[in-house]
Amino acid sequence: MSPIRGKMRDRNQSKVNYQPTTQPQQTYTPPTDIVYLPSGGKYYPEGHPLCDQESVEIYFMTTKQEDILVNAAYNREGIVHKKLIESILVDKSIDPSSLVIGDKNAILINARKNAYGADYGVRISCEECFVTNEISIDLEEVNNKETDYSNVEITPQGTFLLRLPKSEVTAELRLLTGKDETAMVAAAVQRNKHNLPEETISARYTRMMQSINGNTDPIFIKNFVNNMPIMDSRIFRKTYLSVMPDVDFVYEFNCKDCDHLNKGGVPITGDFFWPDE
Repeated sequence: MSPIRGKMRDRNQSKVNYQPTTQPQQTYTPPTDIVYLPSGGKYYPEGHPLCDQESVEIYFMTTKQEDILVNAAYNREGIVHKKLIESILVDKSIDPSSLVIGDKNAILINARKNAYGADYGVRISCEECFVTNEISIDLEEVNNKETDYSNVEITPQGTFLLRLPKSEVTAELRLLTGKDETAMVAAAVQRNKHNLPEETISARYTRMMQSINGNTDPIFIKNFVNNMPIMDSRIFRKTYLSVMPDVDFVYEFNCKDCDHLNKGGVPITGDFFWPDE
């Protein structure tokens, strides 16, 4: 398997902050580490603790965090990662739900690496012959990806203006946060309960779009999304992925059976925080 290739390795090496004491402590304080944010703090509003901050400090995981990972209620509600991040952030004024998704991913990867080591073993089916392959990923090689803003105009509010050629409108994109993810999961659960059809793509697009030709009305935006030409949809999705700050968490391996070269995003499965289970 080819190793994961990063772009900014020197900026993503652990910078552990062990704080030696000159007198005995009554309580143990875990060491901390610095996580360099894929967003660089650029897309947070004024007043947000991470506005213009390139990094964030987190504690090493302890048995307290393992309790969070196995909490049945948190897992059932889909908030286990939110609670985990909340518990390891040194700055408690940061709301994990407000984190840009790429920044959240960087924190989770850093926390896992410090807790269980850099080796992450996953099982992935070959996209050609469907045989399951076991591959090993070195989390030390996972770095922040490069972003491409050549197709958009960045606004002072940290959103992106994109011209959609088929419908000839200007769409304003915004980056999704952990709050958006939670809301989309909850909405999907409710639709399933009422036997309503899934809205996997349109629901996500509706949250990504801040405005259409300056119109911010949610009903108007939803109507546009539901009627968006496929050509515009593909451009919209591709552009969002190019401007979204995130970690370069991709795999590349040749299938052990058919030798097909597989490429894609590495899944963060249940084994991510339980590598030896």
